[in-house]
Amino acid sequence: MARLARWLGPWADSTRVPADIAVRDELVGELRVRVFGAGGTRATYLVAPGLHYAGVDDPRMDRFCRILASAGGLVVAPFVPDYLALRPRGRAKRDFARVFAHLANLGSPPGRKPIVFSISFGSLLALSLAATHGDAIDRLVLFGGYADLATTLQFALTGEVLGSGRIATRDPLNQPVVLANLVDQLEDLAAADRDALVAHWRRYVERVWGRPEMKARDRYVAIALELAADVPPALRALFLVGIGVTPGARELAARALRAFDARELDPTPHLAAIRCRVELVHGTDDDVIPFEQSHALAAQLPHARVHLTGMYNHTRAMLPSPGALARELRTMGAILDALV
Repeated sequence: MARLARWLGPWADSTRVPADIAVRDELVGELRVRVFGAGGTRATYLVAPGLHYAGVDDPRMDRFCRILASAGGLVVAPFVPDYLALRPRGRAKRDFARVFAHLANLGSPPGRKPIVFSISFGSLLALSLAATHGDAIDRLVLFGGYADLATTLQFALTGEVLGSGRIATRDPLNQPVVLANLVDQLEDLAAADRDALVAHWRRYVERVWGRPEMKARDRYVAIALELAADVPPALRALFLVGIGVTPGARELAARALRAFDARELDPTPHLAAIRCRVELVHGTDDDVIPFEQSHALAAQLPHARVHLTGMYNHTRAMLPSPGALARELRTMGAILDALV
């Protein structure tokens, strides 16, 4: 726990990673899986990634997996094709379950129950797995998971938290991914045009994600306008609407959502069958999935605890009060306990 605290606390240098961690890539069928650490270690972690075009190659994901391994864990993190494509489908749950079934072949000691850790939209994969294999899982640790997809997508477009009336800061760089997942429901678009539009939105995402300064409107608009020059003229207006350069995304998404079949992406049918320990961790300033979604999950999970943290909101220029700092440190201790 002390080692995790050293690397994961708000005092840690996020540009540094633990040294001398063994890393290798394996195949489970056609699925590429990255393994951090060696066999015979203290714990096995199976990590369900969030939506990201780089997958485990994302430096933040790589750093987190190396930190878990440095604390004595064997960490198994698959590259899930649908999540790399930023368009999750039901087969992603089956892909994740296949990796779980091969943990012993990847170095986990036979009979050891893994800790399943998920990031953001990876919560769907973790919850689905626990519903069918819960007796073989030590616990779930969900960081920033979701309970209701429509509410989460609405937040991504508007910053509005449905049901609470709260208006929060959203990450504007995620908007084209919402539209990319609804592109099949957009009217008057041929299949080739849909594929082209998604490809151009992906190019934009690859330019701006992972760069906090790009959340400023003038910065991401400049990138969008630069890339728009390569977008076919017939698709250019829709490309810019999807990014948010011009208005209309909310109305476009509302129409598409009415026709979108989200049943495979709905975690709620899995919840009643989950009996293992569940730890729900959420940042109070999460600008991708609002923290209310963890409360919504907990309300339907019999063995869940919610840990809300604002520690990472604070900057050295604006330190929390002593009382707030004490509460945050207690929460951090509970989160680290969930990981070990």
